[in-house]
Amino acid sequence: MTDAPTTWLLQQIYTHASAQSIWLCDENVLNQLPDAKKWPQKPAFITNRWDIAENAKQLGFSTTFNDFDLAETADNSVDHIFYRISKEKAVVHHLINQAQRVLKPNGVLWISGQKNEGVKTYIEKACVLFGCARNIQKDGMSYSSQLHKGSVKGELLNDENYNELRECLQINNTPVVSKPGQFGWSKVDQGSEFLITEVAPILSQQSFEHCLDLGCGYGYLTIASQHLSIKNRTLTDNNAAALFTAKANCDQLKITADVAASDAGEQLPRCFDLILCNPPFHQGFSVDGDLTDKFLRNAQKLLAENGVAYFVVNQFIALEKKALPFFQHINLIAQNKSFKVIELRKN
Repeated sequence: MTDAPTTWLLQQIYTHASAQSIWLCDENVLNQLPDAKKWPQKPAFITNRWDIAENAKQLGFSTTFNDFDLAETADNSVDHIFYRISKEKAVVHHLINQAQRVLKPNGVLWISGQKNEGVKTYIEKACVLFGCARNIQKDGMSYSSQLHKGSVKGELLNDENYNELRECLQINNTPVVSKPGQFGWSKVDQGSEFLITEVAPILSQQSFEHCLDLGCGYGYLTIASQHLSIKNRTLTDNNAAALFTAKANCDQLKITADVAASDAGEQLPRCFDLILCNPPFHQGFSVDGDLTDKFLRNAQKLLAENGVAYFVVNQFIALEKKALPFFQHINLIAQNKSFKVIELRKN
C-alpha cells in the first residue's frame, strides 16, 4: 500500500538532495524504497531497521543502520534532512532536535506525515525550534512542510532523553533497562507475560540446547525464562533500539546470549530446538497480516526437526490457519480473553 507522505518525500529527495543530505528512514518506507543507482545525487541513508538498511544498500544508497544516532554528524554541516515522521513521539522529537543541530544555517528539514499521526503539531513545534515561519501544505489527510533553519534557536523538544537507557520496569523483581524507539519499551507486554506463564511449567521439565527469542524487543522472553534449562540463547530483532537494550539487559543480568540483527530471523545461520515468539502485527502505523506469515515461515526454517516453537498472538489473528503450510502439529496450549498460546512442531 502506497503511503502518501512517503510519496511526497521521495519527490523532494529526488529533486533537492545533495551530497550533504540525510534521509532518515524507519518502517514506514519499507514498501516504497526507490532504486537510486542512477540518481544524480543520493542522500546519506540512516535507518533503525535492519531489513530496510539491507534493501537500501542493494538499491544504491550509502546506508547506516543504528538507533538514529547522529552523534558523528557535525553541527551545521548538512544541507537537507528528509524525514517521514515515526510512530514513537520520542523518536520524532529526537530527530527534529538533531535536524536543528546538524543543518547548516538556512538548511532545510523536509518533513511529512498523516494528520492523525500528529504531524501538524510536530511541524508547529519544529517551526519554533528552527525559528522559522509556520509552513504547512495539505494534500487530503497528508501534511508536509519545508522548514528552513533560522538564526534564532527555540527550546529543544522533549525527547525523553532518547539516547539513554533507563530502568523503567522490573521482571521477577529484577530491574530491567529499556528506552524509547521500540515497541512496548516501558512495560511488560501482556501477551509475552501470558506466554511465559503458560509454557514455563511445560519447559521446566526439559532441557534445551539452543533457544531463539524471535523478535526479542528489550529481551522480556529471555529474561523471564532465564531460570529454565537452556544451554545457549540467541535474541534477534529488526529494530536497532531493541538490539541495543536486549544486549544491555543480557550483560547486566549475566545471561550468556548472542544478540543478532535479522529480518524476523531470516538470516540466522543455525537451527534451534526451542523458539519463543510474540510476533508483531503492526508495520509502522498500519496493521500488516503478512508479518505473522513471515515469522511463521522463518520459524519453520529455523526450528530443528524435533524442536518446538511457542507463539503468542492476539485472539483475532488466525495463527492456527496461517501455520498450516509450515507445521504438522499445531496445538492450542492456552487462551484468555485477549491472547492465545500456540505450540508448533514439524513432526
